[in-house]
Amino acid sequence: MSLQTSCACPLCAIEARLFSGIAYRDDSFAEFKVSMNMHHSLSVPDVLQLLRASTADARSDAVLAQLLRFRSKWPAFADSVLVLAFVPMLHRTIRRVIAYQSSLAEEDVVQQTLEILLQVLDSDDLRVRQSHFAFAISRAVKREVFAWAAREGLKQSMLTQSSDAFPQLETDEPFERHTQLRHFLHRCITRGDLSSSELDLLIQFKLDATNGNGLHSSNGHASNAERQKLKRLLAKLRRLAR
Repeated sequence: MSLQTSCACPLCAIEARLFSGIAYRDDSFAEFKVSMNMHHSLSVPDVLQLLRASTADARSDAVLAQLLRFRSKWPAFADSVLVLAFVPMLHRTIRRVIAYQSSLAEEDVVQQTLEILLQVLDSDDLRVRQSHFAFAISRAVKREVFAWAAREGLKQSMLTQSSDAFPQLETDEPFERHTQLRHFLHRCITRGDLSSSELDLLIQFKLDATNGNGLHSSNGHASNAERQKLKRLLAKLRRLAR
């Protein structure tokens, strides 16, 4: 029975390529089966069927643990099987993230989710873990992906809706103005002209729904200091936009 899904999303396209690639790694899979005392006739779909079972058990835990150890010798094979094992979870998570942050591009969400999965697989926490691998990996990936989506959604909201506070761009079309603004700020961040603290100030400015006169705090002096920082930042952005 085929384990591959039938939709045409970017993740499913990656899944198909990984399935095809594993077919050319017979040596690594054969060595893996020997290391696990598996029957020689066992196939990759058989292993994935075990790992994708809704209820994780000691056997699937042992397979995941060995795959993680196997990454040091056969990283391409081990990572391919590990990604394939978690495709159903990744698929659900990506769909939920897109529903939660509709402004994010699907390709970006898929790329970031896979990157986070690989980071989790290489984490110190997983190296010392002895059991419940599937649960720990799934929980960590979901937590990190949703945290990333929340940050990106906030940035998108700030970039799209706060254009009046930034340098005036030469166009009367709102869509074109917002697009140019996003590109402008992206270049500033990429070149290092805009620091993370300055970006945080812009995001806070958006959240407080002000025009440079309403950054609130517990005392007027701190609020005035924030307003002055924002004015200097906006002046800096106007200079960069020239």
